[in-house]
Amino acid sequence: MTPKELLYLEDSLGMEQQLHIKCTDYSGKIQNPGLKNICSQMAQQHKTHFDNLMSHLHS
Repeated sequence: MTPKELLYLEDSLGMEQQLHIKCTDYSGKIQNPGLKNICSQMAQQHKTHFDNLMSHLHS
C-alpha cells in the first residue's frame, strides 16, 4: 500500500469512528422511536465500515 493510500485509510477510519460515536450518542438522546432506530442503524453501518477498512490493514 502506498503512503497516500495509508493516509486515505487513516482519514477514513477516523471519520467512520467519529460518525459511529456521534450516531450512537444521538440514538441515546432521541426520544422518537423511529428516529432512534435510524440512528442506531447508522451507528451500526459506520461500525461495519470501520471494521471493513481496518481489515485492509491486516491483509
